[in-house]
Amino acid sequence: MWYSTSNWTPVPGGEPESAGRRFCYAVSSDGYRWEKPSLGLVEFNGSRDNNIVGEDNWLGFKGGIVFDAREPDPSKRYKAMVQTVGGKLSNETGRTGMQFHLYYSGDAFNWSPHPGNPVIDWGERKGRWGPTSVMGWDPVHRVYVAHMEICGHQRCPLGRRIIGRAESPDMVRWSEAVPVILPDGQDYPDTEFYSLHATAYEGFTIGMLWNFRTTNTTILPQFVFSRDGIHYDRRYRSPFIPAGAGNSFDSVAIYGLRPAVHQEKIFFYYGGVNWRSPEQLEMLGEERAYGAIGLAVLPADGFVSLDGSKLHFSQAVTRTFTFSGSELHLNLRAAFQRWGAHPAEVRVEILGTDYKPITGYGFDDCDPLSETGTGQPVTWRGSPDVAGLAGRPVKLRFHFKNAKLFGFQFVPGDLAAARKKF
Repeated sequence: MWYSTSNWTPVPGGEPESAGRRFCYAVSSDGYRWEKPSLGLVEFNGSRDNNIVGEDNWLGFKGGIVFDAREPDPSKRYKAMVQTVGGKLSNETGRTGMQFHLYYSGDAFNWSPHPGNPVIDWGERKGRWGPTSVMGWDPVHRVYVAHMEICGHQRCPLGRRIIGRAESPDMVRWSEAVPVILPDGQDYPDTEFYSLHATAYEGFTIGMLWNFRTTNTTILPQFVFSRDGIHYDRRYRSPFIPAGAGNSFDSVAIYGLRPAVHQEKIFFYYGGVNWRSPEQLEMLGEERAYGAIGLAVLPADGFVSLDGSKLHFSQAVTRTFTFSGSELHLNLRAAFQRWGAHPAEVRVEILGTDYKPITGYGFDDCDPLSETGTGQPVTWRGSPDVAGLAGRPVKLRFHFKNAKLFGFQFVPGDLAAARKKF
């Protein structure tokens, strides 16, 4: 993890001034507990025993660091975009002369510039790149992708920030950015989109869309997804990570970052602050104004669920499909046991195209599942084998009670054996 720290000086009637900004480095083996190694690179308060990353090792990357597993040159496995204004490093956007420079590294500490920098120059582009997140390789379109606030801070015709997408075959030659996410009639009138941090996930592009409300200057992330990386589904409009209560560090703004998949979980790191405007700062009074790094966690594929009734079986039937594989695995979560609720129970019927259960795969044949898990095999009278139905048009009928059903997958025998061993 790379993160920034600053010394803040209060300014009466205005935003505090930042000075002494430094970038630091931390590592973790599980994503929860973090260590700050002594790097010995920068002297601070008379000592080099700290985790501060030197200016030569950190260049104010604005697009994020990308690990490129496709890169054959080990010295270029890490790639990053550096933003400059007037040839100088800057965190500002929306000013004439802004450029992006591409840097390479083999260890994410020692960086070398691309000889043809800058790779993006506003003076040669029609579009203006505002806050930018480099997604990296898009396996659907087979190009590198960056998302940005395309309006250069409210310079679009309607004066609202929107999200654009640019593509590149090599992170050097970039297409013109085109709009992909705009506010619509379901958004509040003061809604703008500040940034999109996206990643490829199981054939989808998923991301954290920063919803910026200009009236109360809050920023909260919305979960969005796309099958092609161009047309995004925004059906879930409520904040994916809700604001913290009271004066907590994430009570005003939550900057959701690119999701990371780790050991059957999806980690959403974010930066949170409890103020964004001078007015909010003044309202804090004697209370502490501060920010911190937070984490929200989902189980694998745990974005959306079908929720069963607490007392009676709910049902869901799939469309007709064919499958390959030898076992059916479920991703489900047993709901909390509250007073009056029945124990969690999930059963699956395999149906023909006539909606009738196939012999041996009916409701009474299915052994109930009642525990939380991401790859649980479904069994019928003790056997998980469904290989004899592979390639045949079927439907699935799910019966689930007091449980959340996140997804299902037919898996081959070798994957099923590996999951059992794990």
